[in-house]
Amino acid sequence: MYPTGRDFLNFRAFTSTVYRSRAIQALSGSVALTLLIVQLTLFYPSIYEQYESQIIEQSRVELALVRAAFFNADPEQISVPDTLLSDSLVGLVLVDASGRLLLNKGNTFDYVHDSGASVTESGTVHSENWTIPAKTSSLSGIGFIEREQIVNAALFKALGLSAFALLTSLTGALVAMFGAHRWYVGPIEQLIGALRDSRENSEGQLPESIEVTDGNDLRPLAEEFNGLIEAQRKAARQVKVKQQYLEFAAHHDPLTHLPNRLMFEDTLKRTVTETIASGLKFAVFLVDLDNFKFFNDQYGHLVGDKMVAEVGNRLRTMMRDIDLVARLDGDEFVVIQRDVEDTDSAEEVARRIMNVATAPYEYRGFTLKTAVSVGISSFPDDVHVQQDEHMLGEEIVNNAAVALQEAKSNGKNQYQLFNEKMRLRLTARIRLEQDLKIALQDEQFEVYYQPKINIHTRQCTGAEALVRWRHPVNGFVSPDAFVPVCEETGLIIELGAWILRTACIKTRELQEQGYPGLNVAVNISAVQFTDGGLLPMVVRALEESGLASELLELEITESAVMHDPEEVILSLHELSEHGMKLAIDDFGTGYSSLAYLKRFPVNTLKIDRAFITDISSDNDDVAIVEAVLGLGKHFNMKVVAEGVEDEEQLNFLKAQGCDIAQGYFISKPLSSEQYNHWLERWPYGVQSGSVIRMPELPAPDRTGTDD
Repeated sequence: MYPTGRDFLNFRAFTSTVYRSRAIQALSGSVALTLLIVQLTLFYPSIYEQYESQIIEQSRVELALVRAAFFNADPEQISVPDTLLSDSLVGLVLVDASGRLLLNKGNTFDYVHDSGASVTESGTVHSENWTIPAKTSSLSGIGFIEREQIVNAALFKALGLSAFALLTSLTGALVAMFGAHRWYVGPIEQLIGALRDSRENSEGQLPESIEVTDGNDLRPLAEEFNGLIEAQRKAARQVKVKQQYLEFAAHHDPLTHLPNRLMFEDTLKRTVTETIASGLKFAVFLVDLDNFKFFNDQYGHLVGDKMVAEVGNRLRTMMRDIDLVARLDGDEFVVIQRDVEDTDSAEEVARRIMNVATAPYEYRGFTLKTAVSVGISSFPDDVHVQQDEHMLGEEIVNNAAVALQEAKSNGKNQYQLFNEKMRLRLTARIRLEQDLKIALQDEQFEVYYQPKINIHTRQCTGAEALVRWRHPVNGFVSPDAFVPVCEETGLIIELGAWILRTACIKTRELQEQGYPGLNVAVNISAVQFTDGGLLPMVVRALEESGLASELLELEITESAVMHDPEEVILSLHELSEHGMKLAIDDFGTGYSSLAYLKRFPVNTLKIDRAFITDISSDNDDVAIVEAVLGLGKHFNMKVVAEGVEDEEQLNFLKAQGCDIAQGYFISKPLSSEQYNHWLERWPYGVQSGSVIRMPELPAPDRTGTDD
């Protein structure tokens, strides 16, 4: 694996390696620079010392010659010997003690006596000031000495030594290059080549281990590489297991281990494509556990999960291998049955699904039993085959969902086959949703007001705000037709905020017109109640209208209150703390728990009109009304009777101690302008700012526990 002599003779390969290897470049450069700096550091000081000593010696010799020439000379008869000036001493100036110029001989570079200017020097000629003893006194002299020979000698020597240092440095760099190539880069490239060959021969797998002979310096590195490869093999096996798990988890439900929505959608696409090609049929069954939330609340989520897992396992067991059973979400399953012959066979499967899913299940001493609803849609009978294949799969699932909703609407615990009537209802529903969105934009909604009176004084206490939709084509649309759709689509949030704001502004205007004691009741949807934005919406409506909070009553249905009692209690207390009055609408039609009722900060109970209509002839209705009135008195709540339609009903309610009446006997719901006229004509007047109150019993503790 080491490079041979033949490798070094391959200059082209060697230079290519050097060019690629930053390590060789850095090493050889460092060696060359270090050698050069070390040599120059050693050479240059010695050259300079020799140069300095030669200059000093030259000056000493020339000064001695000048002193010898003028020793005991008469200043008045100064003469320069011909041999005094030479290639070394090129000029001489003598001045006596009085400053008189005695001599200016040779090349003195235009020396001017008594000019005050410094002595001019040029090139390698250097001037020196001397003191020369004479016969009568000492003379001052300036000698001009030529140092060119000394300078040239020093420069020549410096250049020679520098060239030697450079050559030595380059030689050292070249040796370093060859050494690095021989002992470092070459072997590494040999190892890299072996690794590359191992990788290329592995065909996408981990490379094979490298074999290195004993005594090779690369053996430790090769052994480390082989250890790394082995560790990667182990890691690859673990990764493969994890990938398989993740792949399973990505396409299966963690609770039931059934295929999830993602895998169902992929399977549905393939099934549609295969069915179109084969000309066969398949059916989709949407299976939903009825009242599963109530089941969870009753038995706990652990038991609920066990029931979901059991139902999923039963469905998987009963279906064939070519079919698919998947869990979509929560308590909803979907079944794809391939090769369906006709509708009768699909219905038979639906009945089997219901029988299997509803069979009793024993768990920890409990005998558990659930009911299911099933929606069925067949392909291609229930779809428009001209559509894109992706849309076909989506349509058949939507059709099964419509059939499932039909089964639940018809009483649950049954199956329904999708049909064209359902499609028409679905189309009408979609059109209704679109019309509702347009109605909100075009302000097609109106707020009507149904007056309420104090049964004992018959004074008007206020009104309930009711929404009406004046459709530009269909005229007035019943709230029963569009309010549930608004709740399901979330449009009730925007619509409810508009109703509340409009009712508050209207009531405030009536107060300014001379009716200061009027209040207004506004229905709040369960969707609004659980949205989280109810309190800010109410506060904003009160601020914009200027209506006092105690004159606003919020009505929520009994079933909405019991949807999530603990959460509702917190929200009701927040509203109550801001001064709003709270009422439970249609009381007696839901399943309120009295243990919860005493914890609600509710001011009013409203008896549903169903118990008022036959109150004159139905003893059961009488008993229910008396019970609600008794609850109201016990909990110190006002009681409002809805649907009062004659004098007899009003007198009965008065005798029983009911507080407020509302119904067609008093007035039908009125438009804003009609409400103004009604207030003006109502013979018993309108409640003033000082509200007339019935005698109240001591308030019981409503914050106690359920026991």
